[in-house]
Amino acid sequence: MRNAKSFTLKQAGWKLLDGNRLKIGATVYKFAKSREIDGTVKTVTIKRDPLGDLYVYFSCLIAGQPIVRRMTGQSAGFDFGLTTYLTGSDGTELQAPQPLKHSLKALAKANLRLSTKQKGSCNRRQARRHMDRIHKRVANQRQAFHWELARDLCTTYDTLALETLNLQGMKALWGRKVSDLGFASFVDTLHHVANKTGTIVQHISRWFPSTKLCSTCGCLNQAITLRDRAWTCPDCGTTHRRDHNAAINIFREGASSHGGNPVSLAPASVDCRS
Repeated sequence: MRNAKSFTLKQAGWKLLDGNRLKIGATVYKFAKSREIDGTVKTVTIKRDPLGDLYVYFSCLIAGQPIVRRMTGQSAGFDFGLTTYLTGSDGTELQAPQPLKHSLKALAKANLRLSTKQKGSCNRRQARRHMDRIHKRVANQRQAFHWELARDLCTTYDTLALETLNLQGMKALWGRKVSDLGFASFVDTLHHVANKTGTIVQHISRWFPSTKLCSTCGCLNQAITLRDRAWTCPDCGTTHRRDHNAAINIFREGASSHGGNPVSLAPASVDCRS
């Protein structure tokens, strides 16, 4: 198992001892416990990361517990963006740290250092570990941001409405920045935290024209392009900030299409081209 990245033990082959010790076969290992183990342990998984560090994961069977949530009475829709990570219908603007962007120089230096080492040498292994350590730090920073933001949103709002992103199309246009922001990973984290806290997360259709729809009169402006960060409705003359207008439309569509009363100001959309 020296070269294995992970393996799982089920009912036999392991025993959990006192003092953060785990017995696998005839060998006893001591591990750092990140949190208390709740429930009945069913499986134990050992994983090795690129740095060679080992992590132990306990899969536990926990009896279902009712979710006790203090309602805040707050609901909002959020629009994802590259300039502003999340823009809320209530005016909230949240920025992302972009850890990969801030580590590009360090990665370039580490990659250059790696390329000068002879293959199979100890120096090359050390250089590779140094580069893997930078990648691990970037991933940990991004993950910490996602968890902190998800907890803040779920404790602030009872209901969240989000747009459904076309990630493949976004990656084709903006590539590395989309991966650095980690939209899909954040949504997965948000759903996990929402299940724990009782927050409702709604997703509107990816074909809903949240950006092109005037949140004041309901006019559908087909002339908007990706370069337009602000636009004026040709029908009612209202000037919109692109992301904030989209967030308002996302919130209204989420409330209207998930069992709530319609909250759109306009009964129907008007095509401004006619």
